[in-house]
Amino acid sequence: MKKVLYLLPLITAVILLSSCLSSGIDIVVNKDGSGEIIQTFNVQKEYIAFMNLGEQGITDPNMIDRDALTALASQMGDGVTFSKVEPVSGTSAYAGYKAYFKFTDISKVQTSPMPMTTPGEEIDSSDWISFEFKKGGTAKLTIISPQEEDEMDMDEGDFDSDSDSLEMEDEGMVDQLKQIYKTMHFWLKITVNGNISNTNALYSEGSEISIIDMNFEKVVENDQLFKHMTSGENPDLEEVRDQLEKIGVKVDDQEKIEVSFR
Repeated sequence: MKKVLYLLPLITAVILLSSCLSSGIDIVVNKDGSGEIIQTFNVQKEYIAFMNLGEQGITDPNMIDRDALTALASQMGDGVTFSKVEPVSGTSAYAGYKAYFKFTDISKVQTSPMPMTTPGEEIDSSDWISFEFKKGGTAKLTIISPQEEDEMDMDEGDFDSDSDSLEMEDEGMVDQLKQIYKTMHFWLKITVNGNISNTNALYSEGSEISIIDMNFEKVVENDQLFKHMTSGENPDLEEVRDQLEKIGVKVDDQEKIEVSFR
């Protein structure tokens, strides 16, 4: 049964739904397995009106909903608690915040591989990343990404590309979308509080592991890649990995990423 890596299709779906966002997840893991999760959620102020936040009962100018953040902490696992939230500076072109969560045991934590696109949104936890952890003189963290099962073999004729594709023929429309998307940035990064002694991570620098780091400003400069990523189709990561890496975009789709650190 073929395993289908789902990260890039998920990213593509988020891209289509949530331009103008700069949103990410940073996780810090200590040697005893405790640590902190920092979720950043920023959106350009000029686009807030299109997000219909009023319908969700969110009235704070920085979209801060403490009840939703407290509920999110309980979703992320036993021992996870909402710590504090810092609003974006009032002089920024963005509205948003950084939310801080503490955890006592990373092995009981789960998190979405993609940050929220709307505050308080419901996220299918079956898609969340989980963790295993072993203490010791050399601690070992394992990051586990869910994989989807593909039980069907699709023939080329199974899809009507004319009806399903969202190809953009109008160059003016492409230019307008580029202006919207160029400020978008998504990331999921994990930092261990120590020195990494061994890892199979594709993207490791110092004590930091990047699972996703997608700065769309770089993507819009590549016309072919931009159209591919915003076409509405589910691109195969292996088809575009080289192009993504050349512009500094990182997507590590391994089922298990292991990190040993001291």
